[in-house]
Amino acid sequence: METAIAGGQLVDGVKLLEVLFPPESRPTLRWLRDQQKLRRVSYRKIGRLVFFDVNEVREAWRDRFTIKPAKGEAA
Repeated sequence: METAIAGGQLVDGVKLLEVLFPPESRPTLRWLRDQQKLRRVSYRKIGRLVFFDVNEVREAWRDRFTIKPAKGEAA
């Protein structure tokens, strides 16, 4: 369900969730704001507006939420 977003393009929270998650498993905007508060997602503030770089968020979450096999286990 990924939508192509040009590198470096900034989007709001709703669009970020639409791009990164399919509708049937999309988290809420409140969840995203909690992730933002916990500094698990990078964002830009311009005045009161908050924007996200889709590629940065995707990379950060890939590193954070990927479960790697334990040492000694076959992949």
